[in-house]
Amino acid sequence: MAGSSGAAGTAGTGGGTPGECVFTVESQTADKAGQGGIPTVGIVNWSVDLPNVTTASIAFTLMGASTSMTAPVDITQAPNYRTLLLGMKGSKTYNFQISVSDGTTTCMSMSYPITTGAVPSSVPRITRTTGPAAASQKKGFIVTSTGIGGTGGGGASQAFIIDADGEPVWWASAPTQCSRAKMSYDGQHMWMMSLNVQNGQNNGGAVDRISMDGLTRNTKISGLSNCHHDLTVTPTNKVACASWVQQSGDQPSNLIEGDAEGNVMTVVRLDDMVYAGGQGLGGGNTFHANAIHYYPTDDTYTISDRNPSMVVKVNRQGQALWQVGGSCTNAPADGCVGASWRVNHGHHLLEDGSLLIFNNGQSGASAALNYSINAQGTFTATQDWSYNPGTTSNVLGDVQWLPGGNVLVTFSTAGIMHEIDPSRAIVQTINAGAMGYADWRETLYGPPARL
Repeated sequence: MAGSSGAAGTAGTGGGTPGECVFTVESQTADKAGQGGIPTVGIVNWSVDLPNVTTASIAFTLMGASTSMTAPVDITQAPNYRTLLLGMKGSKTYNFQISVSDGTTTCMSMSYPITTGAVPSSVPRITRTTGPAAASQKKGFIVTSTGIGGTGGGGASQAFIIDADGEPVWWASAPTQCSRAKMSYDGQHMWMMSLNVQNGQNNGGAVDRISMDGLTRNTKISGLSNCHHDLTVTPTNKVACASWVQQSGDQPSNLIEGDAEGNVMTVVRLDDMVYAGGQGLGGGNTFHANAIHYYPTDDTYTISDRNPSMVVKVNRQGQALWQVGGSCTNAPADGCVGASWRVNHGHHLLEDGSLLIFNNGQSGASAALNYSINAQGTFTATQDWSYNPGTTSNVLGDVQWLPGGNVLVTFSTAGIMHEIDPSRAIVQTINAGAMGYADWRETLYGPPARL
């Protein structure tokens, strides 16, 4: 434990009048704080004699590095603050410094060291190589899981986060065949779920939530056990998922929202009142929803279904707004455009109508497809480009727009990610054995880059 009681702060810089404050600071890594704590997560418990703090943050820097990360502080905790340092590498020493302001006076603490613990051998390691467009790499973090491969120690299922250097900075055991790990909207927890392909027939359904320090966990949360494939988070710190309506084959799902206490509500049933089904694994008109995202700007969801090979957008009143792919015959959506791809999973829609789709393909290589959606007036969906490097992911698979126009393409079962630039040149390749869906984040604090 590194800390100091009653340590005077240095003169402040930036907005406000520089002043001197007395800080009381204690710090340790989370594994020292209790069972299950993660040794690369720092916990800083501190207070300051400056009354009426209006803003505060902690800057922390890897020793010898020139750039720092910043942890925001929840000032409602006053006068005793607890702040997590997230994104640190294993077995490294960092220095952190606290900055506070009351709007008039600004103070900074002395600099304190904190040394992280080792990353266990059970945590997946990746191989990262740069491509010809490496200069355009988007620094940040990738949140993912071991997917159907279970590449953690002993084949265990895990959720994990890697930084821009490809090093693991966070990890936790996850439900069997964890297909999605996603940080909560407020960044305080990690949600994790089982793939649950056939509602417990092959692997039991489960959604867990763990605090980012690893010290508290909700296991097999009530009301969410029928969730499958994917979940997303909402600004109210709930999760939404597709939940099987019954056990046996490819069935419709309910789009539900729930919290960690097991309070659940149904938004809409995903059946032929929203979109027509398609040919499933066992034939017939069946449903197999598999990816979901929420959009707070217009309070809507997009859902992918592999059997009809389509993406549909619905509002929270259960109305289908538009559909791309699948059958447009008697489609309930106001606008519908068919498409020729077969089998899809992950997708990502931007406000400007740019829609990425991960096309698994019925055989052979998988691809990332980009469509331009125009939902104003006559609905149109035009394919602009595709990216097919010859890599196959027969299930799962994900795509995400990154700032500046780069795209992250995750070939889940191949265990390969490609970051590509707008010309589809490879920026970097990440190989992690096997993965679920993936989320790129610029920082490990606050809302995710996409919901």
